Amino acid sequence: MRRISLMALGFALLLSGVTLYAQTNASVEKALEAKEQAGWQGWKDHNPNAVAKMIPADSINIADGAVEKGKQQIVNGFSSSTCDVKSFSLSDFSFMWLSKDTVLMTYTATQDATCSGKRQAGKVIAASLWQKKGGKWVSPFHQETDAEGM
Repeated sequence: MRRISLMALGFALLLSGVTLYAQTNASVEKALEAKEQAGWQGWKDHNPNAVAKMIPADSINIADGAVEKGKQQIVNGFSSSTCDVKSFSLSDFSFMWLSKDTVLMTYTATQDATCSGKRQAGKVIAASLWQKKGGKWVSPFHQETDAEGM
């Protein structure tokens, strides 16, 4: 009888930990959504500070057929006035937890933007990798795929 009671208690503790982990993930996911939103707002406002705080030195950004490698190149792109972003909207966020400190975020972005005289895709599917390093969430990788015809 004692063995069954101990097993039941252990199982109950295990299940309570799963709920706690899920609640923790939900709060992290909301915070990462806000960071992603801030990065897009920084692009719209030509303010590189928002993205500079959340990318490490070895970051990669793939968007609109171009690859930007390294924090400095990405930050320079954000501060450039070659893009005119009239509006953007992010939706349909989903998260794939790869470990307790690494999550792949995907979402849909709609945008009304022109860069270097070229109209940007009105709709993209985006993916950002987020990692917790030194107690801080950073995004070393971001990619967008044109989804305008979807």
